[in-house]
Amino acid sequence: MIGGTRAITPSSKGRKRLAMKPDGQDPATRSKAPVLLQHGLPDDGKLIAFVVGIEDYQPKSKIPSVEFARNDAKEIAEALTAIYGPDRSDVQLLVDDDATMGNIGYQLMQTIGGLEANDLFVFYYAGHGYHGAGGNRITAWDSHAHGTAETTLLLQEHLIAPLAKSPCTRALAFVDACGAPLSSLSARDVIAEMDPAELKAFLGAANYSALFLACAPGQKSYPAGALKHGIWTHFLLAALRGEDETALAAGRNLTDVSLRDYLRTAVPRYITKYTTIKGQQMPTAHVSATNTFLIRHVPEPEPEIEVDPEGDLTGVGIVVKAEYFERVETGEVKRLPGWKKTNVIFDNVSERTNSFVVGHLESQVDEEIQELYNATKQAFRFRRKAIDQESEGGQGRLDTDLFRFQIETRQNPEDPSEYTITKRLELREGAEGRIEELDDLFGAIFERIVVETQRLKLSFDDVVEKFEDIQEAYGGELKEDQASQQVTFTFAGGPTVCVDLANHRLVVLAPAGRQAPSGLLKAARKIHIGSSSPEQRLLK
Repeated sequence: MIGGTRAITPSSKGRKRLAMKPDGQDPATRSKAPVLLQHGLPDDGKLIAFVVGIEDYQPKSKIPSVEFARNDAKEIAEALTAIYGPDRSDVQLLVDDDATMGNIGYQLMQTIGGLEANDLFVFYYAGHGYHGAGGNRITAWDSHAHGTAETTLLLQEHLIAPLAKSPCTRALAFVDACGAPLSSLSARDVIAEMDPAELKAFLGAANYSALFLACAPGQKSYPAGALKHGIWTHFLLAALRGEDETALAAGRNLTDVSLRDYLRTAVPRYITKYTTIKGQQMPTAHVSATNTFLIRHVPEPEPEIEVDPEGDLTGVGIVVKAEYFERVETGEVKRLPGWKKTNVIFDNVSERTNSFVVGHLESQVDEEIQELYNATKQAFRFRRKAIDQESEGGQGRLDTDLFRFQIETRQNPEDPSEYTITKRLELREGAEGRIEELDDLFGAIFERIVVETQRLKLSFDDVVEKFEDIQEAYGGELKEDQASQQVTFTFAGGPTVCVDLANHRLVVLAPAGRQAPSGLLKAARKIHIGSSSPEQRLLK
């Protein structure tokens, strides 16, 4: 998503938007083309994000809550991960009692200290902040209204100065932090008394950097119960996810300027049109860059596809974070090589018993990964450097440009007398064009497709009702387990789908048992989830 890079992310629908002129600046003084790298982040670059949201402070702090800050931070973290994918991102999330003085200070120092030149650093904070002893300060969960100097963190010390010393050249900060004296806080009073000059020092810490603030000095940043977010963060998320095309500049690019102009328009408009709030909130942005720079590119929406109404699950609201083929094997621990008759059958799971199980599976995993390496090299005519192979401690991994295959072993937590071996295959861009070779390589070993999702907007009751509608119209078998928050539906003559709301997963099982990737994929595509993300290769 961010600063001088190009990323492939979820498509959006909406009105086409013309490029907007930067306010108060002659367009001729800016480059017309955003600075971007053709394939997104450089080969050795990653998105490194540090996200903090403090909604409820410790009871004795006497600091009021910041409504929806927890939800704001979690969804910002999810959006960043979805945009870049888990392989190209490292997103740290601290909310409420995890966001202590010690945790924020130490982990932020470690994060910035590990930045490389080609990384993109993103900082997001939702909570209370103010200008006090030594400069601008942000609060932690264990801050106290009557000990602010000792229980808050200086932005200069913990963010700005360390970033300036790092080799990182691209950075973004999104700050939704209260600026009034802590004793007078209410709701979300954001950036009131903070010193703008010091905040702008952030811009000198990297070549391409931008600081986005929820409102102007002296104003408040308001939450909206209808949105379940701070209003500013709601529209920030819409822009980052590519959900509102009015945030985009020419070429479907979200740039520093287009995001600034979008937030300055969308936030006040929402407050005026949809709330009874009398105060003003005007988001601000400070940018330091030689050119207009790219935050993210939003691809054109994919053409509408014809879907059998029976398998249309678009109403469930699934947003894909990751998806893969999976097989889970179980077996008795006493059948493992090296088991002695004098050994006692395990009746619990502990670090010792799990280590025993994993250790006795280690050679089997090593052998399978090595065999797969040899077969992959031959099937795709790869050179050694094109295959990343790792096998150690009963866990194994094989990475190529076409796929990632993983093996994980452990003692079965549901039955201590058993072991489990989980095998996962994740396809990468271009892999489906070589599906026959993948079938030959892996064979009919997979039993399901797993889709890891963002938190569903629908409730358990809503999901059940969706499948009840399908069952009533087309048949099928519905099972619901409210205790585990799982809804399972078997389509008439089609696959079985399990929506696991507790673990944010959707699982598709083919009707014919274990299959090769192409067979399982064909069965799974009888359903349509309607999501689109960089990590989405299997379901449509």
